[in-house]
Amino acid sequence: MVHRFLEREDSPKPTIVMDYYYGRKAGKSLVKDIVHIWEVASLNSHIIRSALSGCSLSHLPHHTTIMIMLDLRKPAILWNYLEECLTILSNVLKESYPPDVMEKLKERKLNSLREQMKGKGSEMESVADLFPLRLCLIGGRYDNFRDFEGVDREFIGQILRAVAHVLGATLHYHSAKDSQLLRKTKELLGLYGFKGEFTKTSMTDYNKPLYVAAGSDSLAAIDLEYRGAGSRLALSVIKEIYVARFPQSPKRQASFEDSSDDPNFDEPIIDRLRLQREQEISVSLRDMMEGPATNIPIPEPF
Repeated sequence: MVHRFLEREDSPKPTIVMDYYYGRKAGKSLVKDIVHIWEVASLNSHIIRSALSGCSLSHLPHHTTIMIMLDLRKPAILWNYLEECLTILSNVLKESYPPDVMEKLKERKLNSLREQMKGKGSEMESVADLFPLRLCLIGGRYDNFRDFEGVDREFIGQILRAVAHVLGATLHYHSAKDSQLLRKTKELLGLYGFKGEFTKTSMTDYNKPLYVAAGSDSLAAIDLEYRGAGSRLALSVIKEIYVARFPQSPKRQASFEDSSDDPNFDEPIIDRLRLQREQEISVSLRDMMEGPATNIPIPEPF
């Protein structure tokens, strides 16, 4: 997805931990339009914190967009994965920004959503879990998902629309095997990366790939039945509805065994260099987190 957006000719390789990319917008403008992309493959708070630290070097927080790729083929783990992503992101943001900055980010986003709702802004007051940064939920593997039973596609679509609405996020279905969706995804990334104007035309037909821009949906349009309808809709309520239909598989305990600490792989010179490098990275990250971003020189990409 990122390779196609950046129009790179080399074959994409799986992201193991985190990859960084940048792209320039073609044009005759003297202003350099550059997008910075951190692709994170590991749900690790340290890795995500590093990516956000990198973002802070070139963007103000409200210019940062977080995209979460969901696998629509796997409803039995869909909620667990989404919940884990949101939990880690929320924790990292709380550690990265003071409470007053978080409140200002939420207020700024809420005002933006009210503007987009055009008279329906009061409904945003019933939302309990507004995400402070720009957020996009991408439902991947749509080419497989469209073969699901119609009732399941509709239910999952309703759930994801409700989640996106509660978070103040955009929802977009994607498939690497559909040329039309590839084009739309590329356009979406371009809008986020280069501050374009988002289309106000939504696609909410559950027999087609969904697209709902942040702030353009409503609970009445989603028509999701839940306890206490009319009250504040929270993620916890949506979770109850979803897991009642699709019980989630137990979370696997990831194994983080590090062979570099195994005495059978003892390499004194390499181990010493590794320790030195880890210390340098630790100092650099601490300086980025604690020092003002304006004092950090930003080198030109090469």
